[in-house]
Amino acid sequence: ARRRRRSSRPQRRRRRRRHGRRRRGRR
Repeated sequence: ARRRRRSSRPQRRRRRRRHGRRRRGRR
């Protein structure tokens, strides 16, 4: 899992991700 840094200002919007890895190309 990825750790997020706590931001100084509270987050108003939540972003919803459906499929976590959607990147083009292969790793």
